[in-house]
Amino acid sequence: MKIALITGASQGIGGAIASELNNRNIKVILVSRSLKKLKIFQSNLKYPKNSLIIAKDLRSLSACNSIGGKIKKINYLINVAGATKGGKFLNLSDNIWDDGFNLKFKAAVRLSRIFWKTLKKNKGKVINIGGGAARNPSNTFMIGGAVNSALNNFSKALAMQGKLDKVSVSIIHPGMTLTRRLQKILETDSKILKKSKKKILMQRCKSDKIKRPTKPEEVAKLVYKLIKDRNSNYKNLSIDGGKVKNLN
Repeated sequence: MKIALITGASQGIGGAIASELNNRNIKVILVSRSLKKLKIFQSNLKYPKNSLIIAKDLRSLSACNSIGGKIKKINYLINVAGATKGGKFLNLSDNIWDDGFNLKFKAAVRLSRIFWKTLKKNKGKVINIGGGAARNPSNTFMIGGAVNSALNNFSKALAMQGKLDKVSVSIIHPGMTLTRRLQKILETDSKILKKSKKKILMQRCKSDKIKRPTKPEEVAKLVYKLIKDRNSNYKNLSIDGGKVKNLN
């Protein structure tokens, strides 16, 4: 049985990916900060016995290393974890910037490095989940845009190394996706812009020329498609209703 390690796996996009792969007879290692959420999520999987939960805060190097100490073999590493904060520029302190980069960018770098040997041995795959903000800056979501841009660049560079080591590396950039994270962003923007969340969402869909936000399950199906794809070339994909044409 193939094994996938998924970060941010207790809810949202990470949870949808975990469910999709579990349904496809892939053993899933679920990593998230909350043990309580992980246990609840695991109990609702179709095949809970084909799963393992690890509660760790990936903001630290020691947490990432401890996961590497517990898990010796994987076929797929799927980096999803990330909760960058939005807000007014002058209210974003160094600590908030550091928090954003530590969880989403550095964790992806560290776990890729930690598991590279087993991925190389198994001709495995790394799939990073970025975000449309990598190419669409916003003055209320500066940290998210910067982190996603960094992850985008790293993924392309890691794919070059992967080509040498027979490890496939890709990145997916979801646009607006119906998660709790989107709700938090809308709440922040609602306070800043003095508009309702519903109105902001409708305006952004109209501005982006899309009919609706993306569903987490749609991202999950794209991840599975990449896993099954025998072509190991680097993929840089957006799933946002056609807003962004090219992220390479």
